[in-house]
Amino acid sequence: MNAFHFGDPNLFVKGIAEVKITDAKGNIIGYDTVASEGSVTSSVNLGEITGAVGNPLLITIPDTTRLSGTLTSQAFSLRQRAMISGGTVKNNGVVEVVESGVAPVSGKLTIPHLADYPPARAYTQDSDDTYGLCYVRPAGATDYTGENVGIDLTTGVVQGNYTGASYDIFYFTSVASAKVLDLPSNFTPQVAGLTYKYNVYAKQGEAVTNGSLAGYLYLVVKYAQFTGDAGISASQTANATTAYDWQALANVDNIPDATDFRDCANSSAPYAYYVYVPCGKVTDQVEGLFVVGGGVTAKVGAKVQIPVKYLLKDGTVAQPVYSSLTYASAAAATAKVDNNGVVEGVAAGNTTVTITVPDVTPAVKATCTVTVTA
Repeated sequence: MNAFHFGDPNLFVKGIAEVKITDAKGNIIGYDTVASEGSVTSSVNLGEITGAVGNPLLITIPDTTRLSGTLTSQAFSLRQRAMISGGTVKNNGVVEVVESGVAPVSGKLTIPHLADYPPARAYTQDSDDTYGLCYVRPAGATDYTGENVGIDLTTGVVQGNYTGASYDIFYFTSVASAKVLDLPSNFTPQVAGLTYKYNVYAKQGEAVTNGSLAGYLYLVVKYAQFTGDAGISASQTANATTAYDWQALANVDNIPDATDFRDCANSSAPYAYYVYVPCGKVTDQVEGLFVVGGGVTAKVGAKVQIPVKYLLKDGTVAQPVYSSLTYASAAAATAKVDNNGVVEGVAAGNTTVTITVPDVTPAVKATCTVTVTA
């Protein structure tokens, strides 16, 4: 039995390269490359069972496994706040606009660009209000009373009588390009697929202070329900960030378990997956090639797959894509082989098939003995 490292002494994870959020159909609905920090935590209740004299611990039966995470992005996002709250991001948000230096006509003030910026109800108003919010001050004044004088939502006429030379009019209008997110009183956080991509660096020789990008570590969560803060926090010296906090959900089907006393394996579905992929071609990590069992047997006219495997440089075994290898039969009259490594018996006898990993120097090959029976 070979000993193993609890951690590869030459690999180090640092930095979040990107984050993707997908819907149930696999569509990318969120994408972030400016995350500053993030964490993934897990917990489990060991379910201690105690008994006997002195009440010692007899066994633990784990339960209540949880997986959750946090992520902080330096970018501001309404979409993220929509996923947390269950609200919807829409266009045509209502914002304040000002018309400056408007001269009254016969004591009446009318906004000059009614067709382009018609009055609209502010979000603080009731839906049945007949006038929009409106504030008026003499043109060029540095302050105003703040009294809402009202503006007709149809005609754009400001309520009241005005005898001054000109005025600044503050009111609200709907802007097509303005985004608005409604925050519902009852949050319904969205459930989505979530993928973190971390940078993995390798130590270069004995230079422990230097490293180069060696690969990527992915965390893939099939069902993540967002639980972060939909609010905003900013100051005069710090930007407002976006929090992608989440809780993983289990994929449990409400169907009978297809196991019995002959198979007591734990069949629970995983919350998430860690996937580490080194940089470069797949074959860069291949140390050797071998055939399970050393050979295959086939009847004349029958077909059988050659069970070839990769031996990787870390000492583990991996399954290659059969079509990525090349195959050559030493005697096609006895057994022929296709591009996927499937052998077909032609005539009774023995032969070999040579399997090669293409474009690798020095060559990586394996030989499979083939026995064809009548």
